[in-house]
Amino acid sequence: MAQSFTDDAKILTNYQKSLDSLFLKVKTITAPEAKTELADNTSAISLNLVKPNKKVLTGNEVYEHAKLSTVTVGIAYLCPRCTNSHISESSGYVIDPKGIVVTNYHVVAMYANISDGNKPLGFTVRMADGKAYAIKKVLACSKRDDLAVLELVTDGEKLPALALAQAGNVGDKVYVLGHPKGMHYFLSQGYVTNKYFEEAGEHDKKFFREMMAISADYATGSSGGPVMDSHGNVIGTVSNTKMLTHSEMNPSVQMVIKNTVPVESLRKLVK
Repeated sequence: MAQSFTDDAKILTNYQKSLDSLFLKVKTITAPEAKTELADNTSAISLNLVKPNKKVLTGNEVYEHAKLSTVTVGIAYLCPRCTNSHISESSGYVIDPKGIVVTNYHVVAMYANISDGNKPLGFTVRMADGKAYAIKKVLACSKRDDLAVLELVTDGEKLPALALAQAGNVGDKVYVLGHPKGMHYFLSQGYVTNKYFEEAGEHDKKFFREMMAISADYATGSSGGPVMDSHGNVIGTVSNTKMLTHSEMNPSVQMVIKNTVPVESLRKLVK
C-alpha cells in the first residue's frame, strides 16, 4: 500500500484550531509555574513503563510504531506584531500510557522564559492522530542532561507509549523521528557513532555529561524526539548539534556532531 503524503501546513493549521477549543476546557501549566517546576523537580519518579519490543523491525515498521507515540510539543503564544496566535513546535514522546511525555529541558525552558514581547498562551502536545492535550506539570527534569518528563491532562485516556531499551552501543543502527523545521514526522536513519563525556555549561560553571553521538539527521524542531534501535525501543533523546571547524584561523565546517541524550541518563529520572 502506498504511503500517504504529509501535509505539514494542514497539520499546523489543525493544531492551532484544536487549541482554541482545548484552552476553553483545560488550563495548561503557566510559564511562571513551568519556571518554578524546572528548578524543583530533579528527583526520580516511578512510572508504568511498557515492556521493550524484542522483534527486529524494518524501517517502515519502526516509523509506523513510533509515530503513534511521538508528539509535537507546542508553545502557543501571541507576538507583539499581530493578533494571530502562533505555535513554536518541538518534539517529544510518550513513555507511560497515562500520558507521561519526555522532551528536552531546553524545550520547556523556552516556554518558561518566553521573551521578546511574546505572550504565552499555553503548553501542549499533539498526537499523530491530531488530538491535542494540555501539559499540566513538570514531573522530573535535569538541566545538566537536557531532559524533562511532563504530565498531560488525559482524563483517564490511555496513550500509546514507547519502551526504553537498556542502552545503545557504538555501531548500532538508529532511527530518529521528529519535526525538523515543521516537517512533521520526519524519519532519519544512521548509526551510533560515539558515546562520550561532553563538556558543557557556562565558562565559569563547566561540567561533563553523558552524550551519544549519532549519524542520523535532525534539525531545529527535532529537539526532544526519540532515538530508537532496530526494535523500536528508545535508546536516546535528540538534544543538540555541534559544529567542528578546521581552526580559529580557518572556520570552515568539517563535521557536525549530532548529540543525543543516552537512555541511561533518562533512567536516572524514571523508575
